[in-house]
Amino acid sequence: MSKIIKLTYLEDISGGDTKFIKEMLELYLSTTATEVSELNELFDKKDIIAIGQLAHKLKAPIQMLGITELYNIIKGIEESCKTGIHLEFLHKNIQTAIALTLESAQEVRSILNSY
Repeated sequence: MSKIIKLTYLEDISGGDTKFIKEMLELYLSTTATEVSELNELFDKKDIIAIGQLAHKLKAPIQMLGITELYNIIKGIEESCKTGIHLEFLHKNIQTAIALTLESAQEVRSILNSY
């Protein structure tokens, strides 16, 4: 399994508090990792505004876990929805975001098991 999560930032802001880190990881699984799939539903409805809003909401927790590739894709989705530029890549980017989220969720579960 490739390591896509970098906990450096989370470890820094927590001061090494493993309880806090564990809570943030669990929160990622219960919210962000499940909400990303909503992007597909919104795409099917052609609700570009809602896609952009959801992408904006997803950025912070993804960034906190240091998932750079996923963060960049989510940021790109948000920008496309705001500007209307590159919307032809929206579906592909959503699919990539979902796949990376599934991969990161597996890694989060593995990290949680090590605590």
